[in-house]
Amino acid sequence: MTYQIPRSMRALALSKYCKPSEYAFATLPVPEIKEPDELLIKVKAASVNPVDVKMASGLGKFLGVADFPYKFGYDLSGIVVAIGSGVQNLKPGDEVYSRLAEKHRGSLAEYAISSATVTAKKPASLNWLEAASMPLVSQTAIQSFAIAEKHFAAQGGLKGKTVYIPAGLSGTGSIAVQLAKNVYGVGKVITTLSTSKISRVDQYLGHALPDQMIDYTKEKTVLAAGKESVDFMFDTTGASVGELGLMKKGGVIVSISSVPSGTQMKVSHPEMPFWLYYTLNFLEWMVRVWVGRKGVTYGFMERVGSSKDLDTLSQYVAEGKVKPIIGRVAKFSDEEEVRAGCQQIWDAKGGVGKFVIEID
Repeated sequence: MTYQIPRSMRALALSKYCKPSEYAFATLPVPEIKEPDELLIKVKAASVNPVDVKMASGLGKFLGVADFPYKFGYDLSGIVVAIGSGVQNLKPGDEVYSRLAEKHRGSLAEYAISSATVTAKKPASLNWLEAASMPLVSQTAIQSFAIAEKHFAAQGGLKGKTVYIPAGLSGTGSIAVQLAKNVYGVGKVITTLSTSKISRVDQYLGHALPDQMIDYTKEKTVLAAGKESVDFMFDTTGASVGELGLMKKGGVIVSISSVPSGTQMKVSHPEMPFWLYYTLNFLEWMVRVWVGRKGVTYGFMERVGSSKDLDTLSQYVAEGKVKPIIGRVAKFSDEEEVRAGCQQIWDAKGGVGKFVIEID
């Protein structure tokens, strides 16, 4: 199958680091395949994650990412239209989903380059929007739970354990709750939500309801859940230290929101300056030592792109164990709505699940 590929495309591309209200659209050349494992995807939908708006606001310059125009976004679903000489598992015409590597960043565009190692055929039961909502948050949750499962291997894994997942209706949190209940068979899931979101849990997670929902605007989580009541904390909000009192001795915290490891960050951002590399390693070491004094194991999880994890996710979707949670949708042609959706993520208030953009 051969596709006619245009020379130019429309993309969300920034001329400077800025907040969502200043996001700009531009006409750019369609990216070209340069490596054997690369493939060109005609993007049908893309989703936005908190890391996207943080990087675009200026975090990128501290990690050595400073090329402009700054192409925006990592998550996408679409159709493969061309492949490199080394791609064997995918072909033109395949419907796929992917979380782009940093070097391929730019999912909010009509075309994007990805690698075969981080791309998989999308679940047949999902539409473009649903598929685009899942790669980053799902791989993050899958890999975090794998760490916890290994930690408790001698005890039979996570089955029957008590798990704390803050922000249960967030993009990552909502997937994690489903994994905990429907894949790992944990004994109890505790989550935190605002008052307005508690009434919406059944709508989004009726097939995987948390066992205890704490209104964090009215209650202190440690008091409401009970001290030393949690085996595994999947820290999606930076709660590792502040809510350490929840943890049982021998438990494990896997964080995606507290201090990252400089060593891990260097893998995905090789141009990161050495002063930041050593600073992050020192701060992460301090957190590990502090948490370790309580008899708890701590680790920061830097997600690794994996087509195998996406294939695993597709299986969970097919079995009805995990479903996408989408709270807001916009068309790519509606620039103001795209900015508004990104602003909601930047503000970190009121959003449910993922914000997805249809590339129309």
